[in-house]
Amino acid sequence: MNSFLAQAQNNQWSNRRLLSACFALSQEEYVAKRTSFFPSIEKTLLHIVDVDQFYLAALEFDIEGQRNELPDTLSLHALSQLQAAADARLIAYCERLDDQSLSRQARVVRAEGIVLERVDCLLLHLFQHQIHHRGQVHAMLSGTRVAPPQLDEFYLDADLPLRAMDEERFSWPTGNI
Repeated sequence: MNSFLAQAQNNQWSNRRLLSACFALSQEEYVAKRTSFFPSIEKTLLHIVDVDQFYLAALEFDIEGQRNELPDTLSLHALSQLQAAADARLIAYCERLDDQSLSRQARVVRAEGIVLERVDCLLLHLFQHQIHHRGQVHAMLSGTRVAPPQLDEFYLDADLPLRAMDEERFSWPTGNI
């Protein structure tokens, strides 16, 4: 089993579920000031996709791509398209992984300069970052009229019936994981 690919697929599934719930929010609810590290659902979702693009550029050995930043505001529709593209890139990247590529060093742009990081460690960090900030959006949704979606039914065979409709809706073959 390619555990990095499974995490990338879980990442995509979780993002789709979370963004689908956010589409039920009004614009006012989406941008409303809330208690969290970032001050709104919008800003947190922007941070997630911005950091995804940053680390994908690092993993693809693209120094200039790491310097690209998103605008301060995006419509949920535009943001969801960027997130879907980042998720697809991450899955494609993880499908190509082997032991040699996981141990390579990527050059990551930091304030203090270029820092070398192992690819496997960057991937683990990226997944942890996603989980952390999706959890914040999940909690912020609890303060709205929209119920936060279940995000922890993915890896186990017992969870397959619980995610079957999502897999069909997202057109995923069930044997990928």
